[in-house]
Amino acid sequence: MRKKNLVLFSARGRASLPDALACRLEAVAAVAYRTTPGLLSDADLVEQCAQAEVVGLTRRACKDFHAALVDRLPRLRGLAAYATGDEWLDRPALARRQVDVRLLPDYSAQSVAEHALAMLLGLSRRLHLSDRVVRGELPETISLRGWELAGKKLGIVGLGRIGRRIAQLAAAFGMDIHYCDPAVPAADGWRAMALGELLACCPVVMLAASVERGAAPLIGSEQLRAMPAGGYLINPSRPQLVDHDAVRAAIASGHLAGYAVDERVFCAAQLAGLEAGRILQTGHTAWYSNEAMARGAEAWVQHLIELAQT
Repeated sequence: MRKKNLVLFSARGRASLPDALACRLEAVAAVAYRTTPGLLSDADLVEQCAQAEVVGLTRRACKDFHAALVDRLPRLRGLAAYATGDEWLDRPALARRQVDVRLLPDYSAQSVAEHALAMLLGLSRRLHLSDRVVRGELPETISLRGWELAGKKLGIVGLGRIGRRIAQLAAAFGMDIHYCDPAVPAADGWRAMALGELLACCPVVMLAASVERGAAPLIGSEQLRAMPAGGYLINPSRPQLVDHDAVRAAIASGHLAGYAVDERVFCAAQLAGLEAGRILQTGHTAWYSNEAMARGAEAWVQHLIELAQT
């Protein structure tokens, strides 16, 4: 039986997979590994998988798998994305071409939830500032006074796999859990609220929602104004959920006390003039742990095998 042509994009080619997983994949498909440490142009992507019937793709290689790309890959029948969200995939175009799409909805949920709590603790205990003061990078006059999580109301927007884990971890710190998710009318004794009500009553808001392709930001100027003065917004999810110009303005005015995001969305010039430490940025690393990488590789290869055998 002829093996399907499969192209797999990853940062280190075949070395990105444990040898046992690579051997399993090669047993059922004719695999071409593409080493892609950075973003590919549309032309390069099309050229490298023009003959592919199955493609294994990461967001490192492609940020927008749009309709024009789909149309330029007539042999494509299966796409396994090493990603949880699908807003970067043109689902209607893929469905029109009857391309079977597989995602990894759960591989990094625990890691992202733990990272989200680390971001919150970083802001609440001013850890990022304390380290820089000790190093002599900031003056010792900067206040390092923190605040406790226990007893604080936490509003979680989105109670899916990640949001639920965040709630469990935060509850262990003694936080009072509220959430907004129309798909979850009741959960574990936590209080369900509409978004406006949640923003108005919770001084700490955590975003764990998915992003719809082309949707406007969920949190903008109006939503930030609805939050209590001195509130904190934590975004371990997608940066597109938030209007960052509005966040900067809310920080500058003093209405928002802190913002954390798992992406570099502000450059040094944009941070100039703001009080040090009010914005905490991490480098899209919430998912990046030994355990998540192992789970992700296993699930990704399993999806590729299934697509190759279909």
